[in-house]
Amino acid sequence: MFEIKKDEKIEKLIAITKSDSGISGPVLAKAHVELGRALGEQIKEQFSHDTTVVAILRGGIFMATGLYYALGCRFDVYDPKKDKFIRPNTKNVILVDSVINTGKTIEEISVPDISIACCVINENAVEKFKDRLYTVRVSKNSYVGDNTKVQKGNRGPDTTMRLFNQI
Repeated sequence: MFEIKKDEKIEKLIAITKSDSGISGPVLAKAHVELGRALGEQIKEQFSHDTTVVAILRGGIFMATGLYYALGCRFDVYDPKKDKFIRPNTKNVILVDSVINTGKTIEEISVPDISIACCVINENAVEKFKDRLYTVRVSKNSYVGDNTKVQKGNRGPDTTMRLFNQI
């Protein structure tokens, strides 16, 4: 697993992305783009231009955009609710989501030669992706995303809803 090297700028962006930040909409989306770009800058030596960044819709779109900017590669989208995943015909593929909780969605389509990138992953899902994982941070928290502005018990603000300013 590769976890982004943090500095003051990265820490400020991470604070924006946390569920308890109260931040939604364009400010949150821009933080995801910037974190994706920063992660991409730190890992770009590992990936050739023969790479496709695949945004898992909808939550992965902004983080994937940042990676795409940094890597200068190809870009695609995948909607797990509507589409069958077809591996892009490039040497490297990076599946990108904003949050990986259990990892089930990605595990269903991932094969050993596909990398995974995310803003945050639950510590219990890290083992599923091991050396193929690139993340901004690992979290002990795990909850069900809901249409709520604050975390209550095991339910908290859904990241995708926050990204698109829908809560």
